[in-house]
Amino acid sequence: MSELGAADSHAESPNGGPTDGGSPNGPTAVEGRQAWWLYGLNFLQATGIGLVFVFLADVQDRYGLANWELGVIAAMGFVAALITQLGLSPLIDRGHIQTLAWVAVAAGTLGTLGFAFGTNLITLGLSRGLSGIGLGLFNVVARKALIGLDIEGGGAKVGTLLSTGVSGFLAGPAIGAALGAIAFEAPFIVLATAFVIVGAPAAKIAGGAKIATAKVDYADLGRIIRKPRMQVAMLTQFIVFGAIGIFDATVDRFLTDLGASTVAVAIALLVTGLPLMIIPPRAGALAERIGGIKVLIPALIVAVPAVAAFGLAPSAGAFAIVGLVHSTTESFSTMGGQVLVLEATGAEKAAIGSAVVEVVGLSIAAVTSVMAPIIYGEFGPERLFGGWAAIAFVLVAITIMRTRSISSATPV
Repeated sequence: MSELGAADSHAESPNGGPTDGGSPNGPTAVEGRQAWWLYGLNFLQATGIGLVFVFLADVQDRYGLANWELGVIAAMGFVAALITQLGLSPLIDRGHIQTLAWVAVAAGTLGTLGFAFGTNLITLGLSRGLSGIGLGLFNVVARKALIGLDIEGGGAKVGTLLSTGVSGFLAGPAIGAALGAIAFEAPFIVLATAFVIVGAPAAKIAGGAKIATAKVDYADLGRIIRKPRMQVAMLTQFIVFGAIGIFDATVDRFLTDLGASTVAVAIALLVTGLPLMIIPPRAGALAERIGGIKVLIPALIVAVPAVAAFGLAPSAGAFAIVGLVHSTTESFSTMGGQVLVLEATGAEKAAIGSAVVEVVGLSIAAVTSVMAPIIYGEFGPERLFGGWAAIAFVLVAITIMRTRSISSATPV
């Protein structure tokens, strides 16, 4: 069965597929100290994205890049992660997890090093793409390993994965500001070294996890997408990641134009992301207890005016205050959607289910990250953020209507 992992041993899972790594009578997932190696690598992968994020304006000025080139570089991470997750997630659900864990580590390392020495659109875009592959692929691998044979408790685990990722993303600007004072290349070289140190044990642990598997192929995509819970999760991801793409491509430029220094930008982003560092595990557990819909709908409703308020912020401090509200809504809406995915797919198809939702988010993020710098340059932040808020308002209304066919208390 294993063209990617011929040495793997398999036992039968409850759905008749193989279970990677041993008998279902053993531990059902990577837990305890071993789990923190996975969380740690997820932290570092996201740190690499955040590191690039805070240097986008500097890179544009350093190499004389046009606004559209900046947008392409920002988008490459999303596009690469999108293609990787959609293309490889079925292999993970079939049990081929070990090789793909190592691929994720290698891609993240090479992408980070490449950004240190790239000087033009092609090299910087390719490096950003490799980083996107590393983060996107390892996120699916780690999620599958952490869930193991049973989705019970999966909300809190996926929430912790989100929290460590956000923490890494927010640590990136601070690391960049500190080490960038030594040399522009220094933070990227240090981070690539950390990838190797943490990535090797993380890949080994993920590759040896006991996971529920199924004979998944691309024909399953249609059946998965037709499930109402998946549709609500996909709409939620579209709303959330559309804003993320805008932030990724323009917030450093926006705050710099407001007079914020690199250190001030890093502080503003840290404050903005604090809820996402703390809330997701609790939000995931809450969504498991009361239902994902009851968690995500109120959060989406509050998120719409918060997005519009970003464009009206007169300073980095005001931006951070609005960000506290918005990232709180993002914590609950995202985790509500993630729990709906697990309910729809079970442990056996968790990789392809999460990949479908991620692909929706990454697709819109790729589009908005390309368009945002152009709209920002032509029309300013008010129309950029206000325009997305208007689109989000319509999508939230559609999401609410779609939830009427779902009872969160009814088993899938």
